[in-house]
Amino acid sequence: MRTRIPDKVDGELVRALESYRQGLTRFAVWLTRDRAIAEDVVQETMLRAWRSRSALRDKDALRAWLFTIVRREHARLYERKQLPVVNVDVFTLDERGDAPTSYDEDPQISELRGAILTLSDEYRIPLVMQVLGGFTTAEIAQEMDLTIPAVLTRLFRARNQLRELYGALPRAPKRDTRPSSTL
Repeated sequence: MRTRIPDKVDGELVRALESYRQGLTRFAVWLTRDRAIAEDVVQETMLRAWRSRSALRDKDALRAWLFTIVRREHARLYERKQLPVVNVDVFTLDERGDAPTSYDEDPQISELRGAILTLSDEYRIPLVMQVLGGFTTAEIAQEMDLTIPAVLTRLFRARNQLRELYGALPRAPKRDTRPSSTL
């Protein structure tokens, strides 16, 4: 049996796939909340992308296509009803004891990561796609099958929820309820 030697186009695709691996892994970690599972999701993404490489018509759409595959692979985890495994050495509970947060040398980054993980998927995913994936609003809308205004609303609400968690949301000025005196 002969082994097929990749041609020039396949070699370019391999390099392109590898160039996106780090960004895909970061995105998958945010989705799965577990590094080992995220790496499995990315590996499966790479395999699916390679097997379906003939379906890729526009090489400029490769990044968006790969991120879509990651999202779908993440969804497949839940279809298979696999229970998530948490590595106790890597994760710790936050002060309230209810949300696992990833250990990080900088406590502010760890706190921010924990706050982002408390967001619901509808707000967390577009925020992570924009911040970590570098997606534009239009690309997020296309990938999540939403309108651009819907994506903007989700991003706005995600940021406001984070501001509320940090107490940074500007409060509306209190109205003076005293009767006004007329002179």
